[in-house]
Amino acid sequence: MALLAESLVEEWLNRDGFFTIRGVKHGVGEMDLLAVRHQPDGVIGWHVEVQASFRPVSYISKRTSDMVAAFGGKPTSARKRTPEQVKLCARAWVESKFGAAKKVQLRERLWPGVKWAFHLVHAVVLEPCELEVFKNEGVICHPLHELLYSLSCGKGQSFSGSAGGDLAEVISYYKSHVPDDAHIPANTP
Repeated sequence: MALLAESLVEEWLNRDGFFTIRGVKHGVGEMDLLAVRHQPDGVIGWHVEVQASFRPVSYISKRTSDMVAAFGGKPTSARKRTPEQVKLCARAWVESKFGAAKKVQLRERLWPGVKWAFHLVHAVVLEPCELEVFKNEGVICHPLHELLYSLSCGKGQSFSGSAGGDLAEVISYYKSHVPDDAHIPANTP
């Protein structure tokens, strides 16, 4: 599912005039999408991470190493967290996804002098307060359904530069054949 969601996000960015690179490697890590667009006053850059779970069983952020050491278990444990633990883990996630030195250096090497905005595209989240922490840390959060709606309405430029273009066409086709007020049963085959 992650690759399909990333393809759709890439299509959304391309239609908005961004040049994109997907799956940028740095050591064993990866940045989902880097996107740049020329503006009259310079180049803007977006670093976009995609979390496209529709039945989440855990948090977006991993537990911190201190939490793992203190309480045992794995970093990806779905064990219930206190509000303070959610904040600590979410802040650490933002730092590791967007602020890690190797990622900062790689973005600077690819596009020197670009000021980067940090974005998260998400589907269903287990703990919505994680999104609030991300926002407080400067991350712009986009629900996946808003991007899908935008693609289904043909908003943005007509340029298609990714494999997500075909998926976006399927979504647009579906949207054009279903009235806005139609009720579609959940169990439709």
